Amino acid sequence: MSRRSLRCLLRCFLILALPLFFRFATAHAQVATPASVLGHNPGDDFYLADYDDAIRYFHALAASSDRVKMFKVGKSTRGEEYEIAVISSPENLARLDEYKSAARKLADSRDLTEAQAKELARTSKVIVHIDGGMHSSEVAGGQHSIQLAYKLASTQGDPQIDAILNNVILVLWPTLNPDGQNMIVHWYRQNLGTQFEVSPMPYLYQEYVGHDNNRDGYMQNMIESQVVTKAEMDWSPVIFYCQHQTAPFPARIWIPPFSDPISSNISPYMRSWLNVVGTQMSAALQQQHMPGAISQDEFDNWYPGFLDFTHVFRNEISFFTETALYRYATPRFYTVDEFPKQYQDLKALTMYTDPWQGGWWRLGDAVKYMVTGSMSVLDTAAKYREQLLFNRWQAAHDNIEHFKHAAPYAYVLPNPQADTPEAAQLAQIMIENGIEVHRAKESFHANGSTYAAGSWVILMDQPFSGLVKELFEVQHYPQAILNSGGDSSGKPVTLPYDVTGWTLPMQMGVRADAVTDPVGEDQRAALELVSKADVAGGVDGAGPSFVLSHQANASFEAVNDILAAGGSVGFTKDAVPTSEGTETGAFVVSGLGRANLSSILEKRGVKAVSSSHGGETIALHKARVGLYRPWAPSIDEGWTRWVLEKYGFAPISIYNAGMKAGNLKAQYDSIIIPDISKNLLLNGFKTGIVPSQYSGGFDNDGVEALRDFVQQGGTLIAFNQGAAAMIDLLGLPVTNILDGVSSDQFFCSGALLRVELKDRSRPGVYGLPENPIVMFERGPAFEPKPGFKGAILASYPKGVNPLESGVLLHPEKIEGQAAAVEVAYGKGHIFLYGFKPQWRGQSHGAYKFFMNALYKFDEPAFGELPAVEVAKDAHGDKAASKKKVEEEDETPDE
Repeated sequence: MSRRSLRCLLRCFLILALPLFFRFATAHAQVATPASVLGHNPGDDFYLADYDDAIRYFHALAASSDRVKMFKVGKSTRGEEYEIAVISSPENLARLDEYKSAARKLADSRDLTEAQAKELARTSKVIVHIDGGMHSSEVAGGQHSIQLAYKLASTQGDPQIDAILNNVILVLWPTLNPDGQNMIVHWYRQNLGTQFEVSPMPYLYQEYVGHDNNRDGYMQNMIESQVVTKAEMDWSPVIFYCQHQTAPFPARIWIPPFSDPISSNISPYMRSWLNVVGTQMSAALQQQHMPGAISQDEFDNWYPGFLDFTHVFRNEISFFTETALYRYATPRFYTVDEFPKQYQDLKALTMYTDPWQGGWWRLGDAVKYMVTGSMSVLDTAAKYREQLLFNRWQAAHDNIEHFKHAAPYAYVLPNPQADTPEAAQLAQIMIENGIEVHRAKESFHANGSTYAAGSWVILMDQPFSGLVKELFEVQHYPQAILNSGGDSSGKPVTLPYDVTGWTLPMQMGVRADAVTDPVGEDQRAALELVSKADVAGGVDGAGPSFVLSHQANASFEAVNDILAAGGSVGFTKDAVPTSEGTETGAFVVSGLGRANLSSILEKRGVKAVSSSHGGETIALHKARVGLYRPWAPSIDEGWTRWVLEKYGFAPISIYNAGMKAGNLKAQYDSIIIPDISKNLLLNGFKTGIVPSQYSGGFDNDGVEALRDFVQQGGTLIAFNQGAAAMIDLLGLPVTNILDGVSSDQFFCSGALLRVELKDRSRPGVYGLPENPIVMFERGPAFEPKPGFKGAILASYPKGVNPLESGVLLHPEKIEGQAAAVEVAYGKGHIFLYGFKPQWRGQSHGAYKFFMNALYKFDEPAFGELPAVEVAKDAHGDKAASKKKVEEEDETPDE
């Protein structure tokens, strides 16, 4: 080649290459650093970025890097804009819609042959979800998101990151709880440098449910759950990784594999990949000389309602890790003598291979562990991209083939049934979880039965139907776990991390029939796919009065609307016809024009029939409902508040000062005490833990105020441990027969139990079936004492195990004992429930137990009775009471 030709070639090379070089060099130099935007690096001692800071940084990063694009996906409960960062190579981002479409096709599987699926897996990119967590007091997650994004956007010439950017599309959520991140960070900032620097925040970090925002995965009651689930079904990631920060001490990070048990309704591909991801992460941490990783230990994934796990039933490899946390961004030094005794020898274990030796632990350490975990997940996704994508197709395909040849072949939700709107709601929950639901256009025949047109049918030969089976079938804990007990008590060595039974149709009071024979083409021809499951409400007849069924929960919404509109409502004392059949305690409505009533009923999906009813009714009036809201935050209070607001009861929060001030009857007609222990009711946060305005409980002044409230004619309603507390504090003639009973004598951490109604004439049980199912979760059981005046509303069957779903050990302890009682107390009533009738916004079938008591009755259930004599040590001997509650070792929910 001549020199002239060489110079020409070099000139051409420089013309083409130099602009490209300068483009990348300039981009690298200009990528926004966290410090340049926030003034701090993620993980700095005593500094936390709030959600607004994080979004500000992500926008700056996207503006300075062609590897980052921002998207809005919804709004939080408090109106914060949810934004996510999508990070990949510029070439992948340019074809984002194409790759999203491919991901959904592989996840569904039905439009692809095996060969087509393999080819699509070969040519597509793997989408991975990583987030900054949802439990906002676990602060490192939101800081890690900033650092991870910067690392991926700014690093040049790193083979690992290049492979990730070329093969993976990362959907990075700064946090799953924007409201909570702002709340927690602002609380820390206002206390920084004071004696309350590490004090707990005295309110829930999610508007209603706090920590239980990770228990709402399939129910999707919370707006945040809805936003996350909708986005996941749109992006269809193969991996869903959520950051948490509660490692078992002294471990520095908990990582998969999980402890047993695990559901058999999860694809075996997903079960296997969960283990692979964990072992890859363990190796990555070791390579970076990060000791203290532990696996299995206390975390299982038996309950399917974890928001960071429900996606596994849509064949996403869904999991979390738990990194160590002190408090907020304040560092802490640990010595080995602070470790639990079994870890003080610093010996390696199979699932704790490199024990932590102690020393300083900073927020920056937690951020580094989290970033390493996230990079390991991304590295695994890049290395196994094609296999992961094809396994996703296989999981859906195999599930469809399984249910073509194995029962249940379908589930039918009959329409009508006792609570038809509730059946429609269950069908809608399935739709919102990505399940296909059909409606019968005409009579549908299955199981030798005929179901009316309008019934909902869920065919099981569809990609994600493992979730349907998981939610609809009865839960039986694996025998391998139950039989692991080492003594005659039958108590397993490994107790469940969360509840053990949750069968959703049982909880919601909905009839759901499993179809045990194959569904033929002629049967399928009678069905149509629906995107929304609802029922028509309205008025049948001209009036002048109308009757609503008491069996439908939606009737309570309608009744509250009617009362607010100026109508009159009453319970019938005798049996009358309704749209759902003849029933006692139906709602009779009058004094409202037909057009106005029809509008209300159509909105609520409730039917009313015309009536000339002239029988006796119990007139209802809207009650002023007070709900005790402690400063030591209560998840159960939050769930109760959400349910009451949803149904239109407009609860008023009563804080400690309001309770102790007394004169409650002038302000409220009904007061609810949620599932809160006696210790926390009386004492709350101890003095010095939080600023003084948030310390303490309602103490003895609040007890006396509650006593006066009921004796003057008020209605007191108490759930679970709140009910047990009221027995002692008000000296009620009732015994909690489970008080002081150890777990090897009786154990039920969360299971569905059947109860029997004992006195169906009581308005407190109107609308309930004869044998309701309730969620029992470490609650009391009652036995009336001599002199008891009131009614036993429900009891556990005598001589029969009440268990319907989950685990209950030594059921004989509660057989024949009362589950719910109504106690006459002065001019008022006290309702004690030894279960959670509003459990996590799921136990719809038990709502009527307490909603019936949230109205003022024109005629009281009991005549006026003398005040009950008070047990002296419950409140009269203040010192004895204080000593007893201080001995209880309890902490607030948050």
